[in-house]
Formats: sequence, structure tokens, C-alpha cells
Amino acid sequence: MNDKRYYQLLSELIDNSLLHLYFSISSTTRFTPVHRRNDILVRFIKEKSKVVHYRPLKKEIKRMLLLGKNKNGNLESRLLELHHLAMELFDNVNHLQYLFDLLNLLESEHGYRSRLSNENEEPTVDVIYLLQDHIEYCFNEHGKQIAPVSMLFESENVLSLIDIINKTGLFFAEVKEFNETKQQAHILLHPNDTSLDEVAA
Repeated sequence: MNDKRYYQLLSELIDNSLLHLYFSISSTTRFTPVHRRNDILVRFIKEKSKVVHYRPLKKEIKRMLLLGKNKNGNLESRLLELHHLAMELFDNVNHLQYLFDLLNLLESEHGYRSRLSNENEEPTVDVIYLLQDHIEYCFNEHGKQIAPVSMLFESENVLSLIDIINKTGLFFAEVKEFNETKQQAHILLHPNDTSLDEVAA
């Protein structure tokens, strides 16, 4: 495996791990301490270590797990460092990283939290819900988007959210379906820099 492919694969694992962490902690109102964040990340990364796709990262995954299990370790901080480094190193567009950045921006600047959709949970107003399958299967192995990402959003601020997303330039957002009575919207995110056909090719 060449260096570029290795780092693309590592970047994919890092982004998926951080997204999993933030979706996990957003489902609770309690503060999540470092040791708990480490536990969440270790379980997720350990599960991914069994996937053949990530076999080339065996040594790096081992280091991550060791750091996460160390009582003084901060795996989240290390992954964030690697994430920002990857953004600086790669010239190629990575839509999975864009999704990570978009969700962070929507929460930090506009107060819209994100969660993974749970059929048994009543949706919370002004919270963005994403489908787990879409996080895993709407992006190819290089982090390029190959299908629209679905977002479920219940709020009177649907049009405002669409406008905010489109102004970031990270994605093109459109309302696929809207229940006016319940103020529930099904929003699709498309890559903003190229067509889906070009990305898939």
C-alpha cells in the first residue's frame, strides 16, 4: 500500500471515530469526561480493527487503543490533531471531513446539535438526526460522497438551516420532504464541488 492510500485510510478511520464519539455524547445532557470519551472511542476502534478494510492500519490502531486505555491518555485530542494534520496534507476533497466540519460548525456557531437517528426515540426539536447507514455507506473509501446524505430535522427553522448549510459552501442542501403540520423535514446533502456521477467515477 502506498503512503497516500495509507493516510487516506487512516483519515477515514479518524473521521468516523470522531463522528461516532460526538453522536454518542450528544445523546446525553451530562458532561462526558475524558475517560468516558476514551471508552467510547476504544470500543468503536476495536470493532473497526476486525474489519478487513482497516487491516493495513493494524499498528496505528494498536497505538490508538493503548492511548485510549491509558488512564492519563486523551485519545480524542490525539485524533483531532491527526484530523487537522490530514486536512493540511491532502489537497484532494474529502466529503466525510466536510461533514465532520459542518456538524461542528452547526453546533458551535448556531446551536444545532446532531444525533444518530433512533427509531425508538421521539425526535427533539432543533436537533439534526442522521442515519448510521448514511455515515458509513454514502462515502467511498477515499472519503468522497457517492450518495446524498439524509438529515431529519423537526423545527420551524428548516429554511434557516438550509440557508446556513448552503452558505458554508461545504454541501448543497435541499428539502426532499416536509410535513408542514409537524414541522418535520427530510433534508438531503449533496457534494457542492462536483456531481455525484463524477465523484463515483
